[in-house]
Amino acid sequence: MEEKKKNTDVDFYNIPIVEYLLFIGEPIEKVSANYYQHSNHDSLKINTQKNYFVWNSRSGESNYTGGVVQYLQIMYSLSLHEALKKVEEDLTNKDGKGIKSFKKIKRNYPKSFTYKIKEAHVPIESQKYLVAERKIPNRIVKHFFSLDLITQNNNNEIVFKWHKGNKIVGFDKQGTIKLTEEEKGKYHYKKDYFKYISPTTEKNTMWGFNYLVGQASNLYFFESPIDLLSYYTLHEEALLEKGNFWLISINGVAIQKVLSFIQYGVKYLRLEEELHSLHVCLDNDEAGSEALKKLQYSTVLGIEFENCLPQGVKDWNDMLKK
Repeated sequence: MEEKKKNTDVDFYNIPIVEYLLFIGEPIEKVSANYYQHSNHDSLKINTQKNYFVWNSRSGESNYTGGVVQYLQIMYSLSLHEALKKVEEDLTNKDGKGIKSFKKIKRNYPKSFTYKIKEAHVPIESQKYLVAERKIPNRIVKHFFSLDLITQNNNNEIVFKWHKGNKIVGFDKQGTIKLTEEEKGKYHYKKDYFKYISPTTEKNTMWGFNYLVGQASNLYFFESPIDLLSYYTLHEEALLEKGNFWLISINGVAIQKVLSFIQYGVKYLRLEEELHSLHVCLDNDEAGSEALKKLQYSTVLGIEFENCLPQGVKDWNDMLKK
């Protein structure tokens, strides 16, 4: 008796990428008639007409553009075999027909993080960008460089190091060369400069760029390192007068990162005894306001989250420029 052949002929190249990503629970949002973008990585764009994605800030890496298989590979660090198997299982039932319930996959993280940035000896472009473009005083820029919190790589990009105790556990990169309108159109990128967040371990993914002075008594949460530096510039005197503060960038509005820093503070920085205030310094927009509301629903160690959104402008760098 001839054995029935299992139907595994999945056309991986023509799977509608938006429909598939929505089914497996990926946080993508529509930004125009023909484009979607990732809610947590705004340089990851999806072209619905051409049915492919491109992750602009990771261009040059393997699988930074393509269809559903390449997306799974770069987003979740899957091998080609693992990605193909995942898609096939999602699209077919045991008889090889129809569509079964999609399962949200567990993201794979590097087992360890190694800081391998080749740093420039003279960070001229980074200093020029922060001072001329972002209006942060040169003495403050030099101060953060001297503390090894900021550096520049050989591609003239600013590197914001994620210090956790005595270790560097991750980093952000910020381009200093302004994109042309042609480049922004080509990459479907709205911002003037590329940004990039380094992959790191699962535990340290909930970390970010931060600056601790004295005890962790007064915590301030920002959406980006630039906003952190801008707020520090505007409130340097008051902060130093307090003498005990922790400025923290959470790369967007990730409330999980807020909780991660607080948990670390309780465990290692005597936050239970030292905490005096919590400040939400996110952007003055819908996402920032929504995150503020969620945080204000509860208290931490009896302390309420204070509204520290900039008034009359979008973010703290806009406030500094103004």
